[in-house]
Amino acid sequence: MKYLLLLIIAAGSLAGCSKFLEEDPTAHLSTATYYKTAADAEAAVNAVYAAARPQNFFALETRIVVGDVMSDDAEKGGGGASDVAEIQQLKLFTAKPDNSYVQDAWQYNYHGVYLANLVLDKVPAIAMNAADKENILAQARFWRAYFYLQLVQLFGNVPLVTVPLATGEYNQPQVPEAQVWAQIEKDADSAMQVLPKQSQLAADKNGKATSGAAKTLLMYTYMWQKKWTDAQRLGEEIIQSGEYTLAPDYAKIFTTAGEFGTGSIFEINMANIPGKGVGSNINLWINARNTWGYGFVVPSPDLVKTYERGDPRLKATVIANNDVLPDGSVANTTSSQTGYYNKRYWLPPNEIPFNAGGSVGDGPTNERIFRLAVVMLWTAEAAIHNGNAGRALELVNQVRQRARKSGGNTDQTVLPDLTTVTLDNIYHEMRVESALGEHLRFNELVRTGKAAATLPGYAEGTNNHLPIPLREIQLSNGLLKQNPGY
Repeated sequence: MKYLLLLIIAAGSLAGCSKFLEEDPTAHLSTATYYKTAADAEAAVNAVYAAARPQNFFALETRIVVGDVMSDDAEKGGGGASDVAEIQQLKLFTAKPDNSYVQDAWQYNYHGVYLANLVLDKVPAIAMNAADKENILAQARFWRAYFYLQLVQLFGNVPLVTVPLATGEYNQPQVPEAQVWAQIEKDADSAMQVLPKQSQLAADKNGKATSGAAKTLLMYTYMWQKKWTDAQRLGEEIIQSGEYTLAPDYAKIFTTAGEFGTGSIFEINMANIPGKGVGSNINLWINARNTWGYGFVVPSPDLVKTYERGDPRLKATVIANNDVLPDGSVANTTSSQTGYYNKRYWLPPNEIPFNAGGSVGDGPTNERIFRLAVVMLWTAEAAIHNGNAGRALELVNQVRQRARKSGGNTDQTVLPDLTTVTLDNIYHEMRVESALGEHLRFNELVRTGKAAATLPGYAEGTNNHLPIPLREIQLSNGLLKQNPGY
């Protein structure tokens, strides 16, 4: 009899669905008695959502380590060079295949793939409402595409597994990147056809995958493959859908009050239920070391300098010494490696988990995955490549206009409208719009070919990807091949 160890979030509830959790005890359930009812199907897909949350207190989410720390937006921070030295190795591009963050990136993403594959394999046979079943299968396809997007970005050639593997089948060879991209396209396109629009979701379903989220994932897949016509087409569909509008105040977007705002396309939902561990440990890792956090992922001076004069997005992203914070306290950043702290995960006292009887895994800040403003900038980039600079200029200026009116700014001379636009203008706008928020910077530098000229120690052709984890190569008896340069 084959058994499946279910995550603690079963039975029709999860941080991926709402801020409410009905806890069910962890259990070993036989596949002979599970996957029988509609509730089983819902619990199974909820487990896939849970797999996207930071899972390990001692392993800061790899998306942040790679996207922010390995880029020019942030330094490692913490208590010094030896404090979680493996992050510093990634920063310096000296990480070896036995780096635990490399292993975590592989393991957690394949765990998500496995759970999505279980849904796609087991749910079709369940007798339940046909529309509900198709929706659950579409959610699983969205997540499988999402996890494979992480894997192909991080590792390049990876095993492509689309069914639950039986004992004796676990040793799978890598396939070319193009084959992985094709599967991501297939899954995202299929999900996009079935999932509901954002406007069709009930309020307690915030955080569920939507057609807009799947379309954005597919668009980004096209961006990576330089399919500019397809990318711009999808971007325009998202922008013109009427489902999303730019939130009026950028300064509020990354606060807990700004979750699921009008410009949010997809967020990984973190539940703020003290003591349940269904939130995130990221707030603890990133908040200031001289307050209640560990002070990792500190903004770099280079990031601070890249903002234009008076750009309100700077103070919404970076805490500088003596800044007055929203709760009226005055920031002391002298314990930071760079003199700055990360504003994205700052919390007022009433939201700090420890102050409400919570623990390390109760951080409430959602992970923003896709936002309208970022889609607009990707669409502008695609438009430039498609020879439509006028449309690109219009989109970039809309993003700048929203930023200009944010954070209580009254000086409307800041961030003036551009009169012409280049790719470098768009790359700059993308950096300051998404810095430390969507954790895109490193991957964007790689995708656009700017990494080697921007990041000290980066070697083109090697550091485009992480090494294949040593443990996985050993377990495969050499079937998995190491990435070049490692």
